[in-house]
Amino acid sequence: MVKYASLIAVIWVSLLVTTAAQAADVNASLDRNRIVEGETVTLVFETNDPQQSLDGDFSLLNRDFEILDQRSETQMSIVNGRQSAVVRLVLTLEPRNAGVFVIPPLRFGSATTDPLQLTVEAAPEPTPGEAPTVFIEVDVEPKQGPYYVHAQFRLTVRVFYQQSLTEAAISQPEPTSASVRLLDEVPFQAERSGQRYKVLERHYAVFPERSGPLVIPPMKLSGRLVERRANDRLWQPAVRGRRIETSSEQVDLDILPKPASFTGADWIPARALQMSQNISAGDSLKVGEPVTRTIIVDAVGLEENMITAPPWPEIPDARIYPDQPQGISRNDGKWVLGHKEFRYAIVPEKEGELVLPELKLEWWDTLNNRAGTAVLPEKRLRVMPSTVVPQTPPAGPLPVAPESVDLPIDAVAAVSQPGASYWTWLTFLFAALWVFTLVLLIRRKNGHGSKPVVKSSELPGEGEVLNALKAACQANNAGRVRRDLNRWLRAFGPAGSSGSLLDFAHQHADQALGELLVQLDADGYRPDASGAWDGSALWKAFSSWRTQWLANQKNREAPVMDLYARPA
Repeated sequence: MVKYASLIAVIWVSLLVTTAAQAADVNASLDRNRIVEGETVTLVFETNDPQQSLDGDFSLLNRDFEILDQRSETQMSIVNGRQSAVVRLVLTLEPRNAGVFVIPPLRFGSATTDPLQLTVEAAPEPTPGEAPTVFIEVDVEPKQGPYYVHAQFRLTVRVFYQQSLTEAAISQPEPTSASVRLLDEVPFQAERSGQRYKVLERHYAVFPERSGPLVIPPMKLSGRLVERRANDRLWQPAVRGRRIETSSEQVDLDILPKPASFTGADWIPARALQMSQNISAGDSLKVGEPVTRTIIVDAVGLEENMITAPPWPEIPDARIYPDQPQGISRNDGKWVLGHKEFRYAIVPEKEGELVLPELKLEWWDTLNNRAGTAVLPEKRLRVMPSTVVPQTPPAGPLPVAPESVDLPIDAVAAVSQPGASYWTWLTFLFAALWVFTLVLLIRRKNGHGSKPVVKSSELPGEGEVLNALKAACQANNAGRVRRDLNRWLRAFGPAGSSGSLLDFAHQHADQALGELLVQLDADGYRPDASGAWDGSALWKAFSSWRTQWLANQKNREAPVMDLYARPA
């Protein structure tokens, strides 16, 4: 009896050992045994022992394969109340070339996998006349030139593909001695050689930096064409697709220097250029009052940093104070649009007529290949005498009285007092100053100031404008923010505000608010500027600046001087 019991125990232990050994096995499998060059294959290691480690040395695979992905999976199941687990290690491999490869046995602890064979067929060559699956087209505008140094030409790159293209990457154009700027990217569909293609079109602005040959090397595209298979199991990853590579043709251009016939002081090449002006005054002003002349230059195919100011002739009896020019570069998806503003304050020193002279800006029309001239007409303003300081008559030679002439006693007394004329003019001066001060007092009392400071943080009607501005900022609507901020500047902003965001950014705002205003000035020109711009930062910076500005205005409010007060 004991003998039989011992035999049964030995058989039972043997069964347990066999079961444990089977549970510790690691099986290797491929999702396909035959693929095409450029496709990927999935290698799976599987065990039903949760304690079995699947950390192995895969360096043996690097010679023939590139490991693109590696991940682990665990599948739990309960059958008839018994729980089991399957652990998998999944590798995504891409063969480095065509041929027949053997995946060698790999060790995972005490377990070893079986070798696997994989056949990689060469990628099929397209038959003559067959439309390619993926290709690139490159166009240059203008097509026939001429191309000038510093003048934009447009580079258009189109990627055509028939199937789903994933992991696509195209190199950027890298021309020699030129700067490149991406303008727009547009997807659409097109037909070539009777085949329907998906197209991704990109527009680049290229600015040659020097004359001579310019080379744009071929742009390379790499990606994967996805082909789904119906027999893929659910737990397997989606097929990554077949790797493809293609490239565009090289572009060679000849960049011309500035033409010898161009006589302008600065080289300004553009497809179109317009010059306009704004004048702050009406038809008349007074001596000592400044008038602001703003010169606005808009160019197509030229960045704002290439736009220079038109030269000014001398203006007699007037002083000119130029302001810092302001500019911005935008684009319409195909061409760069340069915008620049030049402001000048002109102060007349003499009554009569002030002539703001005619201004000319020489530029080169690259569209018609000829010189062009933008002209601003002159503007004549009438200068009236100042009401504050009376005009002193020009000094002339004093008359000499004959020695033998008898003068009346009153005349002798007047002539004998050389300071009489001086005190007469001084009396007029003090009288004029007194009248001026009285007018200021009356205007301040009646509330007719430039922008009086009040104790309330919001002037009448200002709350409505601020609420609209805040709502526009919260909605990230750059166009509405620009409009509402212009309304606030004209009605409630700092003294002298014209409503221009650039003026406000550079003359009154702090650095943080100024940078946000410059960005808003750029985004505010977009008709669909909603959602792509964050207005919360602008509202926070504006609110902080406005609080500080109101405090500063209150501190600077000086008491009115009492002209009749006597010293204590």
